[in-house]
Amino acid sequence: MGERKRYTAEEKMKFLREMHEDGKTISQVSEEHGVHPNNLFKWRKQHLEQGVENFKTKRKDITGKAKDRKIAALEDKLKHKDEVIAELAGELLALKKKNSGLM
Repeated sequence: MGERKRYTAEEKMKFLREMHEDGKTISQVSEEHGVHPNNLFKWRKQHLEQGVENFKTKRKDITGKAKDRKIAALEDKLKHKDEVIAELAGELLALKKKNSGLM
C-alpha cells in the first residue's frame, strides 16, 4: 500500500471551486485529480458548514461593536443627565435657602 496523499487547504478549495464554478461533477473532479469521491463529499460538507459559522462569527463581531458604540452613547447621555440634575438640585437648594427667611 502506498502512502496517503495529503491535500493542502488550497488544493481542496481548488477542487471544490472546479465543481462549483466550472460545473464539473464530483466524479469528473475525482478522476481528473485522483481524489476519492468520498473526500470531495466530506470537504464540500465541511466547507458549507464552516461557511455558515464564519458568517455567524462575523455578524456577532459587527453586532458586538454596534452594541459597544450604543452603550458608550447611552453612558454619555446618562452622564449629561446626571450633570443637569445636579445643577438643578443646586439651584433649587439655593432658592430654598434664599426664600426660607421670607415666610
